[in-house]
Amino acid sequence: MNFKKYLPFIIALIAVIIHYCYGGKEAKNNYINFNKSNLNDKLLGTDYYARGVKIIFKYNQYVFYPRTSDLNDNSIFNATTEIGDSIYKKPFQKILTLKKKNGKEYKYSFQEFK
Repeated sequence: MNFKKYLPFIIALIAVIIHYCYGGKEAKNNYINFNKSNLNDKLLGTDYYARGVKIIFKYNQYVFYPRTSDLNDNSIFNATTEIGDSIYKKPFQKILTLKKKNGKEYKYSFQEFK
């Protein structure tokens, strides 16, 4: 058997395994930080981050993994938000509320990592 022939495949497989293991821990840490947060602030921006969304406030930023559903008229979180919209969530609350500048509200559940 020619080991050199399979070397690129083995290296790629190891890279995928390392990324999967690290990504899972990062997602769990992001969830823990977001879940215990008390959010009541205006957005300065959002960005995609690690298969989730980073929400940016004046003094803090959090990463979470919002779910599109009937709760939010099937609106994608990152496409719906604008600078100046407000975000509300109490610690350990399972629903985040996005209040648009025009007063319309959207509710988002999010993926949990335990």
